Amino acid sequence: MPAYRTFVAIPTSSDIKQKILGIQDQLIQSHVNVTWEPAEKFHITLKFLGNCELELLGSLTTELQSVLRDVRSFDVVYRNVGCFPTISRPRVVWIGAAENVELAELQQRVEETCGNFGFPKEDRAFHPHITLGRVKGTRNLDRLTDRVKTITFDSIQARCGEVHIMRSELLPTGSVYTLIHSIPLL
Repeated sequence: MPAYRTFVAIPTSSDIKQKILGIQDQLIQSHVNVTWEPAEKFHITLKFLGNCELELLGSLTTELQSVLRDVRSFDVVYRNVGCFPTISRPRVVWIGAAENVELAELQQRVEETCGNFGFPKEDRAFHPHITLGRVKGTRNLDRLTDRVKTITFDSIQARCGEVHIMRSELLPTGSVYTLIHSIPLL
């Protein structure tokens, strides 16, 4: 049976993408071997599903629509830049969203719904962020970590008004995301 590599995410609007690109540009100036994400891939992952059979994905989509039907739109505020797993051993550079009750509750609903369909629960705590880049080498790494530690920018407030179910295709040139379904929030 056909399957897609999928995830559930909060999309990013065009104006917010432009603001985040400005921050990413400051980090790019560190000239470190990082594969920087293009703006069209900016999103907050609520749940990575992995390979999902299309029939199961259809049922899950229907259930997510039902579970999220009473969720109101809310604001997310991006206010810091960091690295996973740690600043001293960066593999991923990200811009993080401030703690937010509405966002945490949305993620929990998605997590529980996916769990009911057999998807394993995430072991790690939810840290809402947008991936800016993936570190590919250690050359000049101190320049990047110094820039991450010292970068300043005005907080970016973004409206979360929908949840996307996305397909991620892994190609030799990198991953390509395709919208499968959009679930509007109130």
